[in-house]
Amino acid sequence: MNFLVNEKLNKKKNVIHISFIFFYFFSIWAIFLIISSVITFFHLQLGHTLTVVENWNFDQGWEISSLVKVFAFFLLVKFISIRSVSRKPLREFFITKFQLPNKELFVLIVFNLLFSILFLKPVVAERVSFEVSKLFSSYIGSFIYIFTDVLFLLFLQHIYPLSRKRRLVESTLFILLSYYLNLKVFTHSNYVNISLVYFLTICLGISYWRKSNWSFPFIFLILFVCPIVSFLGIDFIWGTEFSYLYPTTGVPIFILFISLLIVSICYMQFFRKTIAERDDQV
Repeated sequence: MNFLVNEKLNKKKNVIHISFIFFYFFSIWAIFLIISSVITFFHLQLGHTLTVVENWNFDQGWEISSLVKVFAFFLLVKFISIRSVSRKPLREFFITKFQLPNKELFVLIVFNLLFSILFLKPVVAERVSFEVSKLFSSYIGSFIYIFTDVLFLLFLQHIYPLSRKRRLVESTLFILLSYYLNLKVFTHSNYVNISLVYFLTICLGISYWRKSNWSFPFIFLILFVCPIVSFLGIDFIWGTEFSYLYPTTGVPIFILFISLLIVSICYMQFFRKTIAERDDQV
């Protein structure tokens, strides 16, 4: 009897999770269309051509994407929080799901950073001038862009907990949908590639590494992901257009991220039991 009840509850949770995930991506798509339409309308009112509109959207790509993601995130958080017993569920999530970083995390970051630099062989881009504001936009924009996705899924799993197996299946679905959305919906994401899959996979992986925390992905993003996106030309919206450095490797870049993905997952699996045992002793 209890087994049947648990099965019904699990099925109900699955439906809730899938519904929220699809609603999240639908919201991103809808908000993006609304913002793009408003921008296009005002440009056309000023007599600008569609080429000018496209160039402006490209130049402001990170700002637009960040705005879309933030709106969609807070919209979904409002709906998810309805079932929470806490008066301030998002605040409670940030407090309870914070974990101090450990040495294994920093080893992972240093390895990824050094391996990326050695693989990409970056050189200084030959430009007349560099726009510091663009580097800043790329850094902050890429952080918001990825971190909102990570926070959304972690918050959803915090309010509606899942088993480890179901959580992994859901995370895989979420990553694939996120990749497809960026590839097909954000028309200015000209340089989106397998890097986004890698970024999301590792961010979620290191979160599950220790009690589904948000602080590990936060540190991984600010110390590794955002720097290589903004400074090394691995920008999935602007490419090397505004970066200070650009890669000179002759090997396809997707090889880098597949290699890092495999090594990082093996590393996390190797230390997962060690970290769990250490946490149990605390």
